This record gives sequence, C-alpha cells and structure tokens, in this order.
Amino acid sequence: MSKAVVLSGGGPVGIAWETGLAAGLARKGVILADAQLILGTSAGSSVGAQLALGRDLEEQLARYRSVGTRAAQGSGDAPPGGTGIPGTAAPADRMARLMTLIGDAMNEGGSPLDARRAVGRFALEADTIDEERFVEAFRYLAGEPWPACFRCTAVDTETGELRVWDKEAGVELDRAVASSCAVPGVFPPITLDGRRYMDGGVRSGASADLAAGHDRVILVTLMGPERQVIPGDDDRLAAMRARAAHEIDTVREAGGAVEMLAPDKSSAEIMGMNLMDASLGPAAAEAGVAQGEHAADSVRDFWGP
Repeated sequence: MSKAVVLSGGGPVGIAWETGLAAGLARKGVILADAQLILGTSAGSSVGAQLALGRDLEEQLARYRSVGTRAAQGSGDAPPGGTGIPGTAAPADRMARLMTLIGDAMNEGGSPLDARRAVGRFALEADTIDEERFVEAFRYLAGEPWPACFRCTAVDTETGELRVWDKEAGVELDRAVASSCAVPGVFPPITLDGRRYMDGGVRSGASADLAAGHDRVILVTLMGPERQVIPGDDDRLAAMRARAAHEIDTVREAGGAVEMLAPDKSSAEIMGMNLMDASLGPAAAEAGVAQGEHAADSVRDFWGP
C-alpha cells in the first residue's frame, strides 16, 4: 500500500500547528514520515522537509515554541505580530492585495496562469528583505541531502507555472523550501536555475492532486470548516474550497482514499486568521499536539501500521 502525506500552507502559525500535530500523532505511534511521498506547500514544505529528514519532532516543537515566545515577548528579532523572520512583516494592505490576487488565481472562470502571473509581478515589485537574507532563515536545512520521498511546490513568477521540486531537480533543499515559502509581498522570490520562484500556495493551498496514484493520502490542511479563512461572505473563499474539493476528487478518482486533518475548534480559535503572526506559535503548537494525540486512533485505522 502506497502512502502520501500532503501538508498545506499556513505561515509561521501553520508550521507550529502542523509540527505539533505530527508530534502528537507520533507520541501515539502514528508516524507520518513512513509515507512514500511527503508533499509540502509553503509552511507545509518546511514541516515536510523535516519529517522526510527524520528530524526529532520534539526538538522541532521546542524550536518553534522558542521563536514564538520571543515574538510574544517582543524581544530579540521577532516583534509581536511579526513573521518570526528578522526584518519582515506582513502589512495589512499587502496581505489584502495578495488574497485578492490569489483568489483570482484560483478562480477557474478566468485564466489561472494569467492570474498567477499577476501575483508574480506583485511579488517581484514588492519591497522586501534581501533574497539571501530570507534564505538564511532556512539554514536548518542547508547542506542536507534531498530526501527521496520529499517534494515541495513553487510557482514561477514570470510564467505562473507550477514547479515541483524534488531530488531529481538538483537544487539545494534550503533554497527550494524557501521558494515554496516565499509569500508574495512579504518575502522575496527565490532564484533557482536562473528563474525566480514564489510561494506554491499561489497555485493551491496544498496541491493535493499531486498525490494522485497513492492508495492512502493524509491531507493536513489549514482550510478546515472550523477555521475562518477570509472574513465575511467572500467569493474567493468559495473558489478556494472548490479548488481543494477538486484536488481531493482527483486523488479519489485515481483510486486513493483521503483522510483530511484540519484544525479542530480549539486549534482554530487559537490560530485565528492571521497565520503570519509568529507570536501565536507556542499556543498553536500545543493545540496541534493535543489534536494529534486525540486523533491518533482514527488516523491509525486509516493509515495502518
């Protein structure tokens, strides 16, 4: 039986929660790293890379808690409400513009490629920190061999096309994950093979359809029903949910079964809507652990030994 884990985007808060969820499951004997495919988008690429490398989840939890604690205390290089990466912030006007552009990119009624190219122009024109300084935030992956089971998504800023990085691509793991996490308008696009790449979430929050062909797929997503993603009654949310449902259908039509793990009510209340606020990391991580431990029995029934 072939297994795949798909980890969605979700900013620093999503990294903390997804890490906690995986750790909570592991405490109960459910090991997501056993999958033949670990696919990450944006925040999920950071978590997925560490799962694939066999990193100690408890140590990772401690690291994310530390980052979030510094942000909450307003000390060090992580100000309250910040991303946890020195010199960066998520201005409300840029995030609003980004959400509009991404909503357009996921609206099948238009041209997704054209919309993603518009996001790419926005990413290239934005005033952000230096590219190499952003890559330095992923130094915990620098020099690591690319795990054979790991993939992460990014989008070409010029063409709008999806790029799935894997071992065969021959690029550095830290730069590939940085490109997957390069939120347009907040972080700089990353140069790989002479081209500039931005957050894979511009194409899809999880790109779960890329797991088609696997028998069992666990989809870890921040897009669950308990969490408000966009304020109010917004057509963009409907487009995003329709895209996510289509991707799950694609996996099922190929013969796979899908188990979705999304924030429960407690996790959703802690996370809120601002997933870029690293000060929420400690609480989100603990909520993820509790949810993972609670869900372990049902996930084990699906996932198998």
